[in-house]
Amino acid sequence: MKKFFYMSVLVLIAALTMTSCGSDDDKKDEPKPTSKNVSYEATVTFSQDMIDICDVTMVYKDGDGKAVSEAVKSTTWSKRVGVNKLPAVVGVQCNYKLKDGVQLTKEKYDIIAELRHDVIVDGTSKGFSKTPFYFIQSAGVRADKLAEMLPRRSGVIYGYTITADGKANETQNITF
Repeated sequence: MKKFFYMSVLVLIAALTMTSCGSDDDKKDEPKPTSKNVSYEATVTFSQDMIDICDVTMVYKDGDGKAVSEAVKSTTWSKRVGVNKLPAVVGVQCNYKLKDGVQLTKEKYDIIAELRHDVIVDGTSKGFSKTPFYFIQSAGVRADKLAEMLPRRSGVIYGYTITADGKANETQNITF
């Protein structure tokens, strides 16, 4: 009887040991790592008036998610950034103010900064660039109103959150 009892215990232990090992079926439920080639592209077109009378700075996220700041000196600023790790948040911020000591010689100014930006996944555009966004779109602003208006409108942010599988959603909730 003792032999039967010990044998039963050994068979039970062996059975438990065999079933406690993971099976390949468990791995089917795990998400497979994806390898996506993702980049963010932004182009901002500024009115000549804005470049002439404003100090303009663009801030963007680099491939590692760090904020980079660049002074803008021409009517077009463009950047394409490869995203090194997903999920990610990408985007741009436009900062501007009147240049120190600028002489406002015109009665009215066109202060316009138009953004077209997109997320590209594995060489395919997500199509966001079809609709322009405006950091500022103020045509015919009186010279005496510029100093008051510009600080209120500076610092606008546009961007995207990109999931691990390469899906992008618009967001303005970016910290630089």
